[in-house]
Amino acid sequence: FIKTANGTKVQILQQGSGEKPSVGDTIVYDFVLRRSNGYFVYSTVEGVGFQPRDVPTGPREYAVGSGDERVISGLREVLMECKAGSQVRLLVQPENGYTPLQAMASDEREPSMPTYATRRQLANHASEPLLFEVQVSKIRRKQ
Repeated sequence: FIKTANGTKVQILQQGSGEKPSVGDTIVYDFVLRRSNGYFVYSTVEGVGFQPRDVPTGPREYAVGSGDERVISGLREVLMECKAGSQVRLLVQPENGYTPLQAMASDEREPSMPTYATRRQLANHASEPLLFEVQVSKIRRKQ
């Protein structure tokens, strides 16, 4: 693991190719979220973990430099360093993740959780680090 400036621990599983994102680009990514003990919380990839089939899945997007700071800082900092095709595992410290109130608000922080049960899990365990496995599928360059 490599430790970032804000304390997020990063393990590079696969290096991507091309250039890193810059202001105006949009990062398209999928993730699996677990508590630090490995307990499954949510995934944007269908068929991962014990997620019911009716829970919405699909990639998320982050517009770099849009002024939208809703993406939790531990994830945002690492996304900015990933190239398309990168796969990374992150251990996000509580202060760089969700507060209990942010976790319960469906639109307060990104990535937001789609169900009450997943939001409640984050709120109840907000004092624990979060384990993300992230894959950057593409970077849409500014037009």
